[in-house]
Parts: sequence; structure tokens; C-alpha cells
Amino acid sequence: EETFGPIGNEKYRAYLQDINNSGQHLLELINDILNVSAIESGFLKLNEEKIVLADLVDSSIRIINPRANASRVTVSSSIGPDIPNIFADRRRVMQVMLNLLSNAVKFTPEGGIVSVSAQTYKDGSLAVIVTDTGIGMDAEEIQTGLRNFGQVDGGLARKHEGTGLGLPLTRGLMELHGGALRVESKKHHGTTVVVTFPSERVMTTEMP
Repeated sequence: EETFGPIGNEKYRAYLQDINNSGQHLLELINDILNVSAIESGFLKLNEEKIVLADLVDSSIRIINPRANASRVTVSSSIGPDIPNIFADRRRVMQVMLNLLSNAVKFTPEGGIVSVSAQTYKDGSLAVIVTDTGIGMDAEEIQTGLRNFGQVDGGLARKHEGTGLGLPLTRGLMELHGGALRVESKKHHGTTVVVTFPSERVMTTEMP
């Protein structure tokens, strides 16, 4: 930020940005490892509250939009007021959404689209669906992506490298809520990730 005056050389500015990006990447990796370890050991506890799903998704999109805009990818949500609230850990559900949106943007070429929708099922459960028009995955790559540190080589140059923990961590957070994660994808035809909250977390009527 040049608080004490100009840096004086554009190369130094670039070096500082590289150092900052590397530090952020390392911090994300450490946080993901700690979260995965906490889930696996049973030490991660949920702080549950009522969540307006449409508002949380909109907030997540606002956070991811700078990255999406840099990659010229459009991100939108069609979740309306008819979708019920959920009773869950706001921070962890936000983490789920950011992981899914980040992955979708990362593997979607310029001009692509990432969309978020939601629907309820007859059993009372609620699904949030993130769909992209990206490069897609075959069955083997899906399994790789769901393993800890399993990175899918998509061949797309991105400024933000993955940790290989996004999908496993997201699945773990959903299972901690009693929910599930499902990946549907076809090579060169995009990917759809569905996260489902069980009926007991869906607030069809106001809880006391």
C-alpha cells in the first residue's frame, strides 16, 4: 500500500504481490487442513441459527464476483423467497457455498456461466444446486476431486490454485449437518454439484 512512500520499482510491486498471494494460498491450505482434521476427529461443532438461504447465496456471490469478473465468468442465483429458511451453521454453510462457487469459476472458461438454484423434495429435504458450463469431469476425475488433496488437472490457467481439499471439506461440512453432496459431470459439458439439507433442518414453519 506504499504507506511509507513509493516502492520505486514495478518489479518490486510484482514481487510483493507474489509474496502476498503465496501467503494467502498457504493460509487457505492450513485452514482447510485444520477444518478437515477437526471434522474427522469429531471436534468441529456447529453454531446453528436460522439462515435465509437466498441472502446467504447472494452474499457468497458478491464475495466470489471479483474472481469471476477477472475470469469473465458470470455468476447468478435464481433462489427466490419461496425457498424456506434452514437451521444450520451460517459460517459453515457460507464456506460450502464459497468452495462450490470458487471451484465452478476456476474450471469455467471465459464467457462461461455459473448458476445457483434450490429446490425442495417430497421428503422435506432441500437441495442447493451449483451448475457451471465449465470443462467438466469424467467419473475418475470426480473420484479424484472427492479425495483429500485430490486435484483435478483441468488445463485452465488460473491465478488461484486449489488445495485439493475443497470438495472433501464441503462434503464433510454437509455430512456434519446431516446432509449430503453429489457431483454430476460430463467431460466438456460442465458440472453440477448438489448439496442437500435434511428435512429436520428445513424451516417450513417458524421455529421458536
